[in-house]
Amino acid sequence: MKAAKAKGGDWIMAGTGKASEDNLLTDFLNTAYDLNMKYVPYKSGGKVAKELAGNNAESTVNNPSEQLGFFEAGNTKPLAAFTPERLPMFKDTPTFGELGQGMVYFMQRTVIGAPGMSADAAAYYTDLFTRVSNSAEWQEYRAKKSLQGDLLTGPGLMDYWINERDIHRKMLIKMGAISG
Repeated sequence: MKAAKAKGGDWIMAGTGKASEDNLLTDFLNTAYDLNMKYVPYKSGGKVAKELAGNNAESTVNNPSEQLGFFEAGNTKPLAAFTPERLPMFKDTPTFGELGQGMVYFMQRTVIGAPGMSADAAAYYTDLFTRVSNSAEWQEYRAKKSLQGDLLTGPGLMDYWINERDIHRKMLIKMGAISG
């Protein structure tokens, strides 16, 4: 944070997409830590990771799996995780909670059916994704890549969305992007 503060608007935070979660998190960090990082969007997480490893950015908001190869090669260093607990992949990397900022954030990844989808089609896809989620291959991949979260469907997924909507609203208010 000291280095980012000292460099001000010349500090580049790379992320994926404009007005994306990465952009939101950068704005949140700027507000929470009184920083002035410049957010620069790229088209993919792989490009973001490459820009950091190539010293074209000072930091990124990247998924662990996107940064893993560069980390293993010694080209990048994880600084903090937005998770409640340390990531198994990066055991020496503190969480934002450990750093005094109780920030927890999860990327939302959801498969959504079209309006008017039949109940049979919805049941088919719910069953398909449940089987994939419960498979040994998926669980092994999740562990290997430090992926967080469990399968949610129906009311559980709706409850998650409502909770996330409230979290985002609070973040946007704290950032000054919307009024309370």
